[in-house]
Amino acid sequence: MITVRKLKIVCKDKEFYDFFKWEQREQNKALNIAIGLIHSSTVLRSIDSGAEVQLKKSIEKLTQNNEKLEKELEKEKITDKKKEKLLKAIKTNKELIASKEKELKAGQKFRCGIDKKFDELYMNKTTLYHVLDSICDFKYKRTIELVRQKVKQDYSNSFIDIVTGKVSIQNYKSTFPLMIDGSCISILKEVDEVGIVNGYKIKIMLGYELNIVLGKRKNENTMELQKTLEKCISGEYKICASSIQRDKNNNIIFNLTLDIPIDKGYKPVKGRVCGVDLGIKYPAYMCLSDDTYKKEAVGSINNFLRIRKQMQERRKKLQKELLLTNGGKGRTKKIQALEKLRENEKNFVKTYNHAISKRIVGFAKKNKCEYINLEKLTKEGFGDSILRNWSYFELQKMIEYKAKRESIEVRYIDPHFTSQKCSKCGYIDKENRETQENFICKNFVYFNFNCCFKYFILWKRSN
Repeated sequence: MITVRKLKIVCKDKEFYDFFKWEQREQNKALNIAIGLIHSSTVLRSIDSGAEVQLKKSIEKLTQNNEKLEKELEKEKITDKKKEKLLKAIKTNKELIASKEKELKAGQKFRCGIDKKFDELYMNKTTLYHVLDSICDFKYKRTIELVRQKVKQDYSNSFIDIVTGKVSIQNYKSTFPLMIDGSCISILKEVDEVGIVNGYKIKIMLGYELNIVLGKRKNENTMELQKTLEKCISGEYKICASSIQRDKNNNIIFNLTLDIPIDKGYKPVKGRVCGVDLGIKYPAYMCLSDDTYKKEAVGSINNFLRIRKQMQERRKKLQKELLLTNGGKGRTKKIQALEKLRENEKNFVKTYNHAISKRIVGFAKKNKCEYINLEKLTKEGFGDSILRNWSYFELQKMIEYKAKRESIEVRYIDPHFTSQKCSKCGYIDKENRETQENFICKNFVYFNFNCCFKYFILWKRSN
């Protein structure tokens, strides 16, 4: 399973920052040039020239004219003089058609020659490398091959949308991350004389060593990151092609891409399902399909909304105070506090979703579930304030990748009547759910049969 870890990094070598800025600029220049060349090559191969289109139309027109003349020849009442005239016209048209077809073939051959010549000069694997190398001044030459692979993949993925006019050719902006080959990345561990780990470093091309910022607090996230880095060092996790970029706060972020092997030792109970209800009162309510006594609620929507609305009120208050800073000198500095509040709110929601998704997958793994069933959520049944303040889609995506890591399959089901349907007999009735927490099936046939069977077993044991 491919996953990405975002790591904040710093470098003691000041030359690294100049190298990063320079290499990123040259890379983005090469990306934009390469995608332009690929598109030009595709157009030359697939589209006829204007002269060819004109010749095809002319040949089609002459052919139709000949068909009309031949129909006139088939008429019974026709003079010899007119017949001779028609035959002469047909002969002339055929000669013109032959001449234009010859010209068309020559034009197509010439255009195909241009296609092949263009590919030889620019689109060959070797020539494209040298073209980009001559235009761009790379410090690390391996980046050119990464550029070629990236452009080829992006263009093939969006080709249909480009030719149908849905999107334009991709433009790689100055903020596009600097790509790094996975073969030149290695994780180093700093250990003192006693054997205590002081920190971790990422060694990349040209020998640059980047210090990973773990944070001062040793919380659960820090410990999990250290375990991940240790597995990278041991080789349990494979490091793939990664990237470096700057975030909104101008910090340098290393996007470490890892190939994590799926745990094949996990043996679930066949057919056991962990049903997850993403609701209003509780963000997530979990229950097993074959044991309804095992259930758990995660989080509280009231606490979540209370904290988020506090953040929104602070942001609105600050926006009113900054009404007069629409323009002028120092505007960016004045609105930094507003941007920081917006970023804090976004991080709070993401952290909350991470916590909930971890609890859900942990519950499913603990009870050896084979599947996790999620609802295909729509706007129906949710208030506008809930949908505006809660990111259900983000939560579902987090559950997906965390479950995949544990070899648990996530399935999406139709949410209609799921809260009213009995998991045992399948009976649907809105009276089944007495409260948000309590569910009692009102199917008397099923209920009475189970009761009678239960009393029969007790009677049998007593006798």
